[in-house]
Amino acid sequence: MSILLDNLKKNKTNKTPIWLMRQAGRHLPEYLEIKKKHKNLLSMFLDTETIVEVTLQPVKRYDLDASIIFSDILIVPYLMGSQISFGESNGPLVDFKKLSKTDIKKAEPIYNAIKKIKDISNQPLIGFSGGVWSTIYYCLFDSETRKDFDKKLIIQKEKEINGLIPIFTDIIITHATNQIKSGIDAFQLFESWSGLLNDEQFEAWCLEPANKIFSALKELGSYNIGFPREASLKNYIQYSNIKSLDCISLDTQFNIDNLDLLNQALCFQGNLNPETLLVGKERLDNEVDDILLAFNNKPHIFNLGHGVLPETPTENVRQLINKIRNNS
Repeated sequence: MSILLDNLKKNKTNKTPIWLMRQAGRHLPEYLEIKKKHKNLLSMFLDTETIVEVTLQPVKRYDLDASIIFSDILIVPYLMGSQISFGESNGPLVDFKKLSKTDIKKAEPIYNAIKKIKDISNQPLIGFSGGVWSTIYYCLFDSETRKDFDKKLIIQKEKEINGLIPIFTDIIITHATNQIKSGIDAFQLFESWSGLLNDEQFEAWCLEPANKIFSALKELGSYNIGFPREASLKNYIQYSNIKSLDCISLDTQFNIDNLDLLNQALCFQGNLNPETLLVGKERLDNEVDDILLAFNNKPHIFNLGHGVLPETPTENVRQLINKIRNNS
């Protein structure tokens, strides 16, 4: 049995499992070579063989305990008929077409890649989607608006957001269900922009949709991981009490001194600062020690508080993994 799946079952293991958000991609030289062969990122996300290769690259290079499917949270609006693109400097762009007909078959390359990966690898495979609010955020606010975001803009679009919440919830459930049926072992919901919301908005646009999504997926036997990035402590506590949640991922800002305030029936994941991984050396060793000590008696999957930074040296990732292995 996988030590990662054991911890998701809330069984603390002697060895600490590790995988990294954004482990497949931009910091790997082998990924950059593949990227040169494609006209854009979307073409990579929709090519089965590329998905398989890129997903497994970090597993081949490092001694990791899971892979995560090479994809993007904007696949959901793409399935809804929107045009999406990925700018190098200004982030993802969505030409949102909310009245277009959803075509889930456009994600078949992803589902086929999951099947292929499970045929050739015994490691746990994690699937994912963006949270309902975070996906809508990219659809309603362009890249310029997101650069210096004014939270008042959310209030101006509250009626529209309320109307979109159930639509996106249903499509995310369908997309996640297809990933599970194709073979993923666990599913992570990336609520990357939950920190922008007040308590009332967080409950309506993050908690309630996540509860519906995780409940539906639990019936399929999924292990559910939630990531309410930059949520307040109050909202992190509420999120940790979602009934069908198995694991909560902690962002960089979460103070692990508050760990005991969260639902103790969960597995925990995170929360190493990606900048610490970028720096490496003694700083990395020291912060890893602090995190391992904090989770010493709790089911725990080692991860970052956000994704691997593109400038991160591969030797620093090796340092991190060796440190985890030697301390377990």
